[in-house]
Amino acid sequence: MLILTRRPGERVVIGDEVLVTVMSVSGHTVRLGIEAPSGVSIYREEIWLAVREENRAAAEAADPGAIPEIPPKRPAAAQAPPDDAPKRPDDAQEGPGAEQERPGADPGAGSGSAGREES
Repeated sequence: MLILTRRPGERVVIGDEVLVTVMSVSGHTVRLGIEAPSGVSIYREEIWLAVREENRAAAEAADPGAIPEIPPKRPAAAQAPPDDAPKRPDDAQEGPGAEQERPGADPGAGSGSAGREES
């Protein structure tokens, strides 16, 4: 542990981003000002210890059976076919970026400008 003596108005720099300033000293009480990035958590020790104890107690009280360890199995109808199952002819066209024709749709009437007439 590093022990320093500082007077009111003097500072201590921690790392590159934390600055601790002695604001005042009154008897056995020291007021500190702490400048740190917003992502750095700063707690008084007694608060930090209380929160840590609450978290530990909550973890122990949690019902271990409430959260499944493995995902539940899907119903048989929703399961994917086995790898050796015959493939449908349109399976080769499925996937990201693959265009599929709808039965009875005009192939030239897609969402692009091809096949459109201007009036």
